[in-house]
Amino acid sequence: MKISTDQHELARGLDTVVDVVPSRSPLPVLSNILLEAKEGQLTLSATDLDISIATRVPASVDEPGKIAVSARKLAEIVRELPRTAVAIGVADSRMTIRCHTGVPRDEAEEGSPEEGVYSLAGVGAEDFPEFPEYQSREGGESEAAGVLVAPGGQDLKEMIGKTRFAVSSDETRPVLGGVFWQIQGSQMKMVATDGHRLSKIVRTLPEEAESAKAAEAIVPPKALDTLVKLISSGCDLKGVTIGENHVIFDLDTTVLFSRVIEGPYPDFEQVIPKNNEKKMVVAKDVLLPAVRRVSILSNSQTHQIRMIWDNDMLELSAVSQEIGGEARESIVTQYKDERFEVGYNANYLLEILRKMESGDVIFELDTPVTSGLIRPAQQPEGEDFLCLIMPLRLEG
Repeated sequence: MKISTDQHELARGLDTVVDVVPSRSPLPVLSNILLEAKEGQLTLSATDLDISIATRVPASVDEPGKIAVSARKLAEIVRELPRTAVAIGVADSRMTIRCHTGVPRDEAEEGSPEEGVYSLAGVGAEDFPEFPEYQSREGGESEAAGVLVAPGGQDLKEMIGKTRFAVSSDETRPVLGGVFWQIQGSQMKMVATDGHRLSKIVRTLPEEAESAKAAEAIVPPKALDTLVKLISSGCDLKGVTIGENHVIFDLDTTVLFSRVIEGPYPDFEQVIPKNNEKKMVVAKDVLLPAVRRVSILSNSQTHQIRMIWDNDMLELSAVSQEIGGEARESIVTQYKDERFEVGYNANYLLEILRKMESGDVIFELDTPVTSGLIRPAQQPEGEDFLCLIMPLRLEG
């Protein structure tokens, strides 16, 4: 292999794929990035076997070829090079990187630049895992639903941001370890829960983004985090393909593949209360900092904060037996029902409140021992966003 490319483009490509490289793996080859040069471009690929990514970088290819080299070391080297042309050559399973630094050696040789030369041992490309996304993209759509998401993927990015936080880390319940994603006609739905809180968002898609087929998947959080990073960096999401055991995101010059989590997702609609008639409206910018302050003196294990609604007032309190501390704060709300007292995990409550983008939030409540709902008071047209939070048994 013998190519030349721009340092900035190469660094961008490496930054795109390097996060997928596992920090630890029983297969040493997975710590590498696969470089393949052909037809005027350099393709960089990485995988941890569950998530795979490939991105294309423009290059002048004199001799096509491919090699796998250490991902972290290659990224570090290229990141530190000056922004100039970079020459890459491969011989005898060894990759050499050359570039001009533009620094004169001495005054006697004016205009003669210094040259940086870096060499890395590689492994045969045949040892690198074969990429399933290429097979899927070339294999047609017989078992998949092709979905064109809104330009730039902003809808998808925002929906991930409002659900990803509620994913469970309990390895004994693997189906809760991802975000449930369902697309049906003009609607896209995402749900995540860990059994203590639940986040659900539904959006109506523009006509050009509607799916020809209904599809659903439980997507691992690492894949969603990588997707959000790619969209945030300026990648345009051109389309999504959901298969029986995989999901593929087409981001123009980048393709992200992820296996999905197997198993049926719990019936979340069954646990969302339909008859929470007690309603309290409060300014988010008042409630959130109050909860944060009071929670400083909450129990270090349960993080419990007590909330008492009574006559347009909300009293927040917490007690820390470990350090003998107490906190109490009252704020004005809109509440006309009977006195209501409940305990919540302050950390869960804060995470939910941070996802609310409206000025006011609405609490919908029933009893102190049943789940409460929290919604933004104002929602964009075509969006339905809610969070469920389970109460704690009040201490003392």
